[in-house]
Amino acid sequence: MVLMLLILAALCIYLALRLWHWRPRGVPGPPALPFFGQAFKLLFIGERDILPLFKEWFDTYGSVVQVEMLGNVYVLLSEPESVEPVLSSSVHISKGFWEYLFFRPWLNDGLLLSTGDKWRLRRKLLTPSFHFKILESFLGGISKNSELYVASLLESGGKPIDIQEPISMATLKIICETAMGVTLSTDNEEQNAFIKAIKDASEGIVLRYLTFWLYSDFIYRRSKFGKKFYKSIDTLHSFSKKVIRKRKELYQSEKSHLGEGNKSGRKAFLDLLLEVEDSNPGLFSEADIQEEVDTFMFEGHDTVSASIIFSHFLLATHPDVQEKAFKEQDEIFGNDRRPPSMQDLQKMTYLEMVIKETLRLYPSVPFHSRKLYQDLKIDENTVVPAGQSIGILTYYIHRSVRHWEDPELFIPERFDPEITRHPFSYIPFSAGPRNCIGQKLAMMEIKTLLSTVLRNCVLESVTKSVDPVASVIIRNLGPIIVKVLPRDGTL
Repeated sequence: MVLMLLILAALCIYLALRLWHWRPRGVPGPPALPFFGQAFKLLFIGERDILPLFKEWFDTYGSVVQVEMLGNVYVLLSEPESVEPVLSSSVHISKGFWEYLFFRPWLNDGLLLSTGDKWRLRRKLLTPSFHFKILESFLGGISKNSELYVASLLESGGKPIDIQEPISMATLKIICETAMGVTLSTDNEEQNAFIKAIKDASEGIVLRYLTFWLYSDFIYRRSKFGKKFYKSIDTLHSFSKKVIRKRKELYQSEKSHLGEGNKSGRKAFLDLLLEVEDSNPGLFSEADIQEEVDTFMFEGHDTVSASIIFSHFLLATHPDVQEKAFKEQDEIFGNDRRPPSMQDLQKMTYLEMVIKETLRLYPSVPFHSRKLYQDLKIDENTVVPAGQSIGILTYYIHRSVRHWEDPELFIPERFDPEITRHPFSYIPFSAGPRNCIGQKLAMMEIKTLLSTVLRNCVLESVTKSVDPVASVIIRNLGPIIVKVLPRDGTL
């Protein structure tokens, strides 16, 4: 009883403080209760209802919509012209508060969540680790794991297969072998636990956001949902710590063997962090390394998995596109079984169009936000005051009827290199100063893996339609199942 009274008292104080800072409506939006806003509405929806709810608001109130939620005011944007002022700004770089608060037990203050001078320093430090020459050195590992992935598909013998698990496994191995410099064991038990933990953590974040009484960490940690979430975080941190420890041992061994005078000018991601820690004691702690590795293990694995999964679905359900993409591969390689080189990848113009169209329809991150610390002028009639947040609906920006003809259709030819469009009409990796630092690595990985699939396999659809949901990243509500047949026709 005493505990409940303390919780209620704390909640009342919190509500009073938030009400003190509540702002009146500035632009059109759905009717809202004072302070609570849409909080009670969210209680009755699941993650599959989030994207349709956004669409309902945009259809009703226009492309700029104001929504309140527990004293926080959000201005949601769904057109390229509206998002350009915020994404192109070097001032409005702070991620939304509540939307990212629940990530912090997992990612702490890594590059995804940090802001200000810390973000600028980390971004400047880490950018060289994605230099062209570094990426080129990754290609062998990406090709090897792509071939292992294709072999696992062909082992299905043409029977229906859920592609999510093998794709997740392949992308996890790739990010570890490339950016982290660590080859994972052939025993997949620990890796499967990591993949499951990402799924559980992501579901926990979405559930918490939709259930406002779980915003209190005191309450959340004591709930069954919180216990499951923090258990998954322990698994994720344990895995990344093991990766760091293993690479650190290799790094020290290589340093001892090569000597101080043989340092390479460019370093891959984790080696760069270890070198900074080693050469500048106190500048970069173990905790700093941990939060960046956790961030890149998530972003470099889960977001790429999502795009590859949807690519398989679209190729399987559009055999004409699949055949055209294969013919391009045949023109590049013929009967040569070599893995692709960087020059080969650059020739894959049509495959790149397929990937871009997939990311248009199913952007891995369908929604993100910024917290304003200065007023933002969206257009001549709309100024969003400091203290509010901007919601950037990439999923609907990519479906703008003003910029995309028949936006729901899969048409790779939209991305013919000769076609020009509004620079903010296509933003799967965000845009401006806070665009995705690893987007070139992601595109290289997706292109290499799909090239390997097309050269060796024919995909046939079993799943005929998808039901995308806005979880932490975009996912299909159910499994995506395909049949995989060998390209030469022999089983």
